Amino acid sequence: MTGTRKRNWKSPVTGLAFAALTAASFAVPGEWGKMLFLMGAAGFVGWGTNAVAIKMLFDRIRILGVPVPFSGIVPLKRRELIDSMSRSVASHLVHPGALREQILKSDFVAALVEVARDRVRAAAADEDVVGRVLREVSSRGREVVKSGSVREHVRRRVVDGIRERGFLARAFVDPDAVGSAILETADNFLVQLPNDPKARDQVRALADRLPQAGTDQAKALEERLRPLAEGMLEATLARIDVEKTVRENLEGFSDQEIKLLVQRSTREHLGWLEVWGGILGAIAGAAMHLVLR
Repeated sequence: MTGTRKRNWKSPVTGLAFAALTAASFAVPGEWGKMLFLMGAAGFVGWGTNAVAIKMLFDRIRILGVPVPFSGIVPLKRRELIDSMSRSVASHLVHPGALREQILKSDFVAALVEVARDRVRAAAADEDVVGRVLREVSSRGREVVKSGSVREHVRRRVVDGIRERGFLARAFVDPDAVGSAILETADNFLVQLPNDPKARDQVRALADRLPQAGTDQAKALEERLRPLAEGMLEATLARIDVEKTVRENLEGFSDQEIKLLVQRSTREHLGWLEVWGGILGAIAGAAMHLVLR
């Protein structure tokens, strides 16, 4: 953010107009000339006073090296200005409630689903990613298969199945041996899973079965995911300190950048202040002429 303040064209035109009016008054004889002189001079003084005052608002004015009191308000009040701007932005512009409302008005859930769909498809097309997924499934699955709770659960199910088959089944079938065989088969399957071409094809097919955007299935998925997404959004926004973020950004600005930031948003209004200073001065000049006649 560099450069100087671009003065609005209305202000210099106003100053030149009143200077020209003052000069032209010498060519007008009589009372009209006196009135035009007072209007032009007072208008020029009014315009110039406001222009200097606005200049002093942003810049530290020095006369013979001595700073003019109360000039350079913006740089002198830098800290208070940054605090005020930070609070205003956080309270009225981008506070978490406003952010949440704007996000919820958009199709952010559909966008999340679309991004997830694209990521899954991209991952499914990557052999390395598919391999890592299958290895992770294999590793975690073998941990589950070897756990004592799963072993005990399988044994109970085998015992229940044998009991339902009657006396001969209970007499000749060892539930522990059957359970161990089932778990060993599952473990062997998981060991071979990362290298199984069919498993890789199934992962890719799973990605292809994801619903397309705009379909009824996609909309149903979005509705199921909406409460989860909104909860994640609430939790995320609650952790955002907007005021702190804005303050830290503004603190990184130089005095010149702070000045330009304020001027950029107030240039139009400040230009009109200078114009109205001239107009009111001219009115005062005309009133003085009428009073002194």
